[in-house]
Amino acid sequence: MIPGKKIGNAYLEQEVMTLNPIQLIIKAYDAGIAACNRKDENKTCDVLVELIDSLNFEQAEIAGSLFRLYDFCLREVKHGKFDSTLKIFKELRDTWVQAQANVPANTQELCNA
Repeated sequence: MIPGKKIGNAYLEQEVMTLNPIQLIIKAYDAGIAACNRKDENKTCDVLVELIDSLNFEQAEIAGSLFRLYDFCLREVKHGKFDSTLKIFKELRDTWVQAQANVPANTQELCNA
């Protein structure tokens, strides 16, 4: 591995460890958007699998809806269709950014603990 790449990976790892759950989801959508823009099937699918794995099925209605949406995106990407997945990633990212703005600061601090 290239020494500079090790430093970059360490920095990214440290950054991810300090994010609260909402920030992690936003970061995942950012990665998905970048992968869609590059039309990188493997990376896009990796992001979708991570998002599926992060679903809390105790919240069945929301998790089920997101699962079906992510599953649709996986099928689209496997067929080389990135446009709909890109649009979904962008819309969901915007929604989470708005949600984060509505979370009181002290709650965000608790999420980082």
